[in-house]
Amino acid sequence: MQMTQATVGDTPELEIALLRRGLGQRGGAVERCGACERAMLIGERAYEYASGDLRCELCRDRRREDEVQSHVVHGPAFGNSIRVIDARPHRRSAAGR
Repeated sequence: MQMTQATVGDTPELEIALLRRGLGQRGGAVERCGACERAMLIGERAYEYASGDLRCELCRDRRREDEVQSHVVHGPAFGNSIRVIDARPHRRSAAGR
């Protein structure tokens, strides 16, 4: 059996349109470094300066002034995800009786 590699020309137009739309929606919410313009990764620490400039972990040492604050970069689902809470009544263990 011979396998062939799919090319962009083989991909349906709808699939490409959906991919572009999804990338466009994510692109606006991404935090970027003010020095290297790299999109910061989820879980990476971002450093903000008094001027409002934002720097990534890699470019932080290039700036001579101290940062005002820092925060961890969160993904798009942060704050919108579902938290499962176990609301079942607690049972006593056999050892606690």
